[in-house]
Amino acid sequence: MKRKFVILLIVTMVSGISYAQTVQIDPRLEKAYSLEHLQRLQKETPLILELLNYELDYSWYIAEPEMQQKIDDFEYLYYKDPETGEKAGMVQSIEPGKVNIAEFYYERPYDHRNFYRVGKTNTIIGFYSNKEISEMYNAMKGYGNE
Repeated sequence: MKRKFVILLIVTMVSGISYAQTVQIDPRLEKAYSLEHLQRLQKETPLILELLNYELDYSWYIAEPEMQQKIDDFEYLYYKDPETGEKAGMVQSIEPGKVNIAEFYYERPYDHRNFYRVGKTNTIIGFYSNKEISEMYNAMKGYGNE
């Protein structure tokens, strides 16, 4: 029994080390985190780094035109001050192919989506809930919902 546990522990450590080497730091994250912090995540908790990378591309979307009727109900989207983490200047426009959500100040509730209007462009950006992100990430990785 002890021998099986030791072998399992060694296999887990080796796979964890090789996993850490495969998770790359997306440079866009440096808008929100220091390089030292990202390197520590890469080494100690690569799964969190992988999830942060995933969120950059898959945790938001440009809302459909039918949302325009609700635009006055949404707050404006702001940049996040990298030093304080607080709101900085208002985002005036976004280009869908160049969006870096690590630059934005937004809230992501656990169980519902959040929407923000972008300047005076009539563009609405939606952020999936934490629950939805987890489900999407797990589905992408092939994990079940058990």
